Amino acid sequence: MPALLHLAGGMLEMDNKQEKTVQDLMVPLNACRTIPTESPINEAVLLLKRVVLQSRAGAVQPLVVLDGSVPVGLLKVSHLLDLARLPLPGGKSYGGWTVSDCQEEPPSYVGLFSHRLQEMSGKKVREVMRPFPVHLRPRDNLSRAVYLMSRYGFEILPVSKNGRVVGLLRDKELFLEMGRILAGG
Repeated sequence: MPALLHLAGGMLEMDNKQEKTVQDLMVPLNACRTIPTESPINEAVLLLKRVVLQSRAGAVQPLVVLDGSVPVGLLKVSHLLDLARLPLPGGKSYGGWTVSDCQEEPPSYVGLFSHRLQEMSGKKVREVMRPFPVHLRPRDNLSRAVYLMSRYGFEILPVSKNGRVVGLLRDKELFLEMGRILAGG
């Protein structure tokens, strides 16, 4: 007989099949493109450019940032594009411009994009990457993994055991597992 679980005032019937865990779906570090923390941004842009040009689907997986051999965060195309925009001010005035509401579009002009790119060219990956906010454990259930990825906006999270990273869980593997389950497999 299937097990029952109380969930949000209702009953959820659990199948007798064992649901996979994080360790069943995690991939080795070498399954992801990586870049060292001390690499210049220019190198990251060139690496991501190659990934974009090779991708037929258009989606670009982020780079896993390594401190030595330890994954410490992600670098996404959106992180780099954020550097190219004019920062919004904390106050009402910025660089001589009056900004009445931070919801407004910041001032823009011809040459700003190139200027911001020149400013960022001296930065290192560690200055732009987003550190991993949490680590998963190998025996974590998939609902926890989905929750943490969604909560923190990360497509990849490290999987740690005894304080050591033993793999990575990507949204790709979670999506493929979703497809397998929905297809009746």
